Amino acid sequence: MSVVRVAVPVFKGKRKFFLEKGRPWSVVEQVFLVALVAKPATVDELARDANVPRRLVLEALIRLMRASWVELHQEAHGLVFSASASGAAVAENEELPKIAKSMSRWMNFVVDRVTGTLYRTRELQPFERHVVERRAERERLVWLNANEIPGRTDPSSMLSALFSDDERFLSMEQSGERLVERFAVVTVRNGQVEDLPPRAPKALTQAVINAAAKATTEPSGEKSPRVKAQVSIGVSDAVSPSCIKATFRVSDLILGGNSHKQLIVDALRKARQRVIVHSTFVAYDRLTELRPLIFDAAKRGVVIDILWGENEDKDGVVSSRTATSIFRQDVERAGLSDVVRVQAFSTRSHAKLLVYDEPRTGDFFAVVGSCNWLASPFVAYEASARFSDPRVVAPLIQQLADLSCGPSGVWNSLTNELASLADMVRRRRPAQGLSANVAIVLGAQHGHFVRHARDSASRRLFVTSHRMGAATRPAIVVPAAAAVRDRGLDVTAYYGTQSGTVTSSQAATITRESAEAGIQINVVVEPKLHAKVLAWDDDNALITSQNWLSADPDGSNPRSEIGVFIQGHGVAKHIIEHFEVSRRY
Repeated sequence: MSVVRVAVPVFKGKRKFFLEKGRPWSVVEQVFLVALVAKPATVDELARDANVPRRLVLEALIRLMRASWVELHQEAHGLVFSASASGAAVAENEELPKIAKSMSRWMNFVVDRVTGTLYRTRELQPFERHVVERRAERERLVWLNANEIPGRTDPSSMLSALFSDDERFLSMEQSGERLVERFAVVTVRNGQVEDLPPRAPKALTQAVINAAAKATTEPSGEKSPRVKAQVSIGVSDAVSPSCIKATFRVSDLILGGNSHKQLIVDALRKARQRVIVHSTFVAYDRLTELRPLIFDAAKRGVVIDILWGENEDKDGVVSSRTATSIFRQDVERAGLSDVVRVQAFSTRSHAKLLVYDEPRTGDFFAVVGSCNWLASPFVAYEASARFSDPRVVAPLIQQLADLSCGPSGVWNSLTNELASLADMVRRRRPAQGLSANVAIVLGAQHGHFVRHARDSASRRLFVTSHRMGAATRPAIVVPAAAAVRDRGLDVTAYYGTQSGTVTSSQAATITRESAEAGIQINVVVEPKLHAKVLAWDDDNALITSQNWLSADPDGSNPRSEIGVFIQGHGVAKHIIEHFEVSRRY
């Protein structure tokens, strides 16, 4: 039998969290409560009428009694349960009110320094170096070398790993113990990894197996082999983000400049709780136009957060940093700085996101796409998708929480607020209606969908991009040419302007060579084109912030671009037809 230990480098950390703990009520528990409001009953009667095990009824009743919604009485024919006055008052609610206990707790965690994945310490136990060195004296052991990963943890990965289903995140204490270097020891027995948790990335499992293959035949102590793991850090274009079934209608597509202007105006006019905007660029004159709406919303008690991604320093153009700085002074003069919060730092993201609440239902909407909400004059053709389904909205808010940490990766009060809001939205019940398969797409994952479109499209492939640049060939032309050659796919791409990476003559060459490969690339002068869409056949579309013909992000900054893939009836067809009509009129 071959047994090898692999020492995996990790960071160990500890943070204090504030949370609410309490399991949501099930539909079964609510059904029993409603039944007891109508008529008192014994356990056996409830079990017989519901055709469920007696034990299930007892567990539900005990929990309902702890909430003081069910009472127990001794009668001649046995113990009888009935609804209390408070139980009767809540029984007919759409959902039973959750009874949660507020608490704080220190949580330990480790981050493997090979892939950057976060775990609970019970999933991957950390040891000090000297402990592992002593094991190397008596066991065959290989040291994995650490990759260069940031000494930070994203809120989304931390909360998903550390919190249980019955726990709701409220906030994290911003100060915490410094991350310290430790090692987890993983056993490889006859080529099979034994000690990694099931959710560990395949890349880590393979790195451990590869390292074990380098082990010496006998324990080697301080001369034990050291192996570099060949693993890419960050989001990879080789990994497809998982799709979920979410409520979505074709009417949730936001197309054209004016529709985007109307959307942000309506959001600011109607919101009662929150408006969160992430705009790549910010222009002061656009903020000035929206200022009356922003200030009116703030006076209604709406908390408005403005985040921005990149600083556009050009001659004669007021940069995003300067624009936000001046507007922050306007807010302070108006006495609204507590509720209109303008971030002072760049998130280094090209993403465009808008989140706001709908006062009639209390639901939250999230919009993702191409529109620079705080810089656009709303005259260019834009494309975005709006979601109300909490299964999409919550993860998008979580992306904003991650972005709010800024380049330093330090949690702040806004990070806590957004992470808590995401957790609250995630627990809402989705509305019924037409649905689509939806996936949030980050950074380098966009490359996966180009290949997916190349391999799965049967009739047509459609691309719009604000810019056309040097990335046109590798990003779109090369993958699409294979589909044109093999299946006669109709491939058409449109762009609005050239990026600085190509000259006019180079752009003409790319266009000509693409045409020879059966791919039509057209410049659009009117209306100005700013939309970023990859669509194929009738039902598949990826709406994003990424310029398909000029950008090719790597995995080092996952949120440099954020988009959403939608597979739903007629989604691509509607986008293509709307764009073609807009070009003609």
